[in-house]
Parts: sequence; structure tokens; C-alpha cells
Amino acid sequence: MKVGKKILNFIFVLVIALSFTFIGVKSVVFKTIFNKEYVLEQMENNNFYSETYKLVESGFENYIGQSGLDEEVIKNICTEDKVKRDINIILSNIYDGKQEEIDITEISNKLNSNIDAKNVRTTKNSEAIDEFVKHICQAYKDTIISTKYDKTINNKYEQIVKIMGQVEKIVITVLIINAILLILLNIKNIIQILLNIQTIALATSIIQFIIPGIIKSNVNISGIKVFNEAFSNSVVVIIKDILTQINKVGITFLIIYIISVI
Repeated sequence: MKVGKKILNFIFVLVIALSFTFIGVKSVVFKTIFNKEYVLEQMENNNFYSETYKLVESGFENYIGQSGLDEEVIKNICTEDKVKRDINIILSNIYDGKQEEIDITEISNKLNSNIDAKNVRTTKNSEAIDEFVKHICQAYKDTIISTKYDKTINNKYEQIVKIMGQVEKIVITVLIINAILLILLNIKNIIQILLNIQTIALATSIIQFIIPGIIKSNVNISGIKVFNEAFSNSVVVIIKDILTQINKVGITFLIIYIISVI
């Protein structure tokens, strides 16, 4: 084979392999972190709601210690079901573009009711108690990671989805064009076409293995700390699962390579 033809073969094979790599990685990302149902499932499987609820209660206890009020006033002002509902609201705001607010009225009313039952409110401390209630409600929102940026995040999310969709169309078009050119270049040499298929499958497989390897070697995934422990643990599990699924794509192409060799 002439040098020029070899170079063209190499270019076409490389472009096709990179195209398959992009499509594989994009598919994994959109089935995982960009998929609300997947995130909800991971949160359920990894006890995210119950762990967050524990953090909420712990936060309340920290505030009650500073307030001088009886610890009984923070009992039963929040439930795990409410934590789960509110976290799901946040996710719906981010993924679906909803604009539902987290309702802290229930917590505020229960807390005020518990305080009044203790008959500790006076003219002098009424304002301080009101501030305490506000701090408790804000602490709750902070723990479940409720922010005013849900809409901004959703806008970025939708932009990324749109851009990635457009890029994928371009990549698929490039892939098809290069595949046709590769076939035409070797139209009289079936063996070379089969060898190219092998090379593409092997190259794509290797790249899919290399990507997670590079990430794992440069990032201490297990040591990632974001917002709080419950959220950090979920992030770690999701990242590890994404890398595992990318490896599975690599295994698929490796199987294709083996079959083509046989």
C-alpha cells in the first residue's frame, strides 16, 4: 500500500475510533448524571435521604445547644419523608425546569408550637426566638442543599443537552462520511477493510479504558468532598459507576475486535 493511502487509512480509522469514543462516553453520561431517574435511583440505593435526614437533625441539635432552649423543642419538627420530598423538588427544578419553592412553613410552625408549649417566650426574648426559628429553617435548607440557583443550573443543563445533541449529530455525520471514504479507499481489498474494522474496534476499546484510568490516576475519587458527607458519598458512587460503565463500553468494542479477528 502506498504511503499516501496508508496515511489516509490511518486518519479515517482514527477519526472513526474517536467518533465512537465520543458517542460511547456521551451515551453513558446522558444515561447517568444527566438522567434524573438515574440520580433518584442512586440516592435511594445509597441511603442519601436517610443520611441527609440525620445531618438535618444533627444541625438542629447544634443550634439548640447554642440557644439555651430545651432540646425537646426541636423534636419531630421534621421528618425523613419531608426531606425526601424537598430533595426531589430540588432535582425537579434542576432537571425539569420547575420553579417550586421549598416550604419551610411546616418546620417553622412545629418549632414555634413546641417553643410555645414550653412557655418560654417573653417580650424580651421573643425577637431572639424568632431569629432562632429563622436560623433553624435556613439550616434545614442549607443541609438539603436548597439554593436560589436552581433555575440557573437548569438553564446550563438545558444548554449542555442542546449543544451535546448538536455535536453528536455532527460526529455521527463525520463518522459516516469517514466510514464511506475508508470503504471506497479499500474497495478492492476486503482483507484491509476487515483489518480496519479490527483496528477501529481495538482503538476505541483502548481509549474507553484509558479515559477512566486517567481520571482515577489524577483524581482521588473516594476523597471527594462536596457540601456534606451524604452528598459527597452519592457523588463518589455516581462517578465510580460512570467510569465503570465507560469501561463496559470498552469491553463491548473489545468483544467486537475479538469477533472480527476470529
